[in-house]
Amino acid sequence: MDETNLTVMPSPSGGSTGGGAIVDLEFGSATDLRRKLDAMKQKLNLTKEFFREVMQDGVDYGIIPGTDKPTLYKAGAEGLCEFYNLAPTIASKVEDKVHETGYYAVDVTIRLLHRGTGSIIAEGVGHANTYESRYRWRWVSEKDVPKGVSKEDLVSKERSGQYGKYVQYRMENDDMHSIWNTVLKMAKKRALVDAVLSATRSSGIFAQTQDELEAYLQGEDPDGDPEGRSTPPPKQTRQSNGSRSSQSSSRSSGSASSVQKNRVLSLMKNQGLDWNGLAEEASTALGRPVKKVVQDIQSEADWKTVGDYLEFGGGGDQEEINFDDLPEDLR
Repeated sequence: MDETNLTVMPSPSGGSTGGGAIVDLEFGSATDLRRKLDAMKQKLNLTKEFFREVMQDGVDYGIIPGTDKPTLYKAGAEGLCEFYNLAPTIASKVEDKVHETGYYAVDVTIRLLHRGTGSIIAEGVGHANTYESRYRWRWVSEKDVPKGVSKEDLVSKERSGQYGKYVQYRMENDDMHSIWNTVLKMAKKRALVDAVLSATRSSGIFAQTQDELEAYLQGEDPDGDPEGRSTPPPKQTRQSNGSRSSQSSSRSSGSASSVQKNRVLSLMKNQGLDWNGLAEEASTALGRPVKKVVQDIQSEADWKTVGDYLEFGGGGDQEEINFDDLPEDLR
């Protein structure tokens, strides 16, 4: 540190203070600080505008089952990278492999570089391993329990569906090696999201509930209600023009379910599932038997539940982060 930037404040008695000296750091003139503050406000407003105008709830961000606050999805993180002209690159990858048991753990560090200057903007760390419940276990119906295995020794769960109640049993995944690549991709995704939240300073956006997020993106005070309730504006007020208003209207009448349906079908393709495999995953996600996916799943909420399960609670992941479009010197 430049010693010329340190000022030792005098003690009340007029002498210099000792080891407990108050140190005043010279950060620049008031004009410089004001300019920096204005720039930070402008960037924050642009980020909020990007969320309002571009990002879609349920596609770029949304509520993961079991939580009450929105989470940035991989698609949203990639969109923010494009918006801020950031290039993700893998800074490090540390793996722990045990071939005998199939155990696999990996720590990935994603570094975000500015495409124009090559400057390092932020780094994010992601970890994943095959002992996570989504990878270590699988839920099967009674008919799929292997012969010779006592059902009484297995963890079971009773589920209720539109066709009545049924029981599923938890089995240990006996083919850990086949999901190593899936675990690696999950670590990459977590690292990317971590880096993007840091680079764009949007962690605060996702530290709020869904209602608070709606109010925040509208520039309103989520705590403004005298009784402490969040009072976000109606969904349609988020539209900036007539075109976006019509989009909101059409989404509420059914097109939103198309977005979630397409998301599920994309995940199905990326995870190599056939229709029977997707039906099994959907049955687990919805807690009811699903035989014909398209006929048995109708609502937007159900499609979203299945998509969230495939992305965050199932055995797969979305497509791998693409680093191929980076300039050679940034790879």
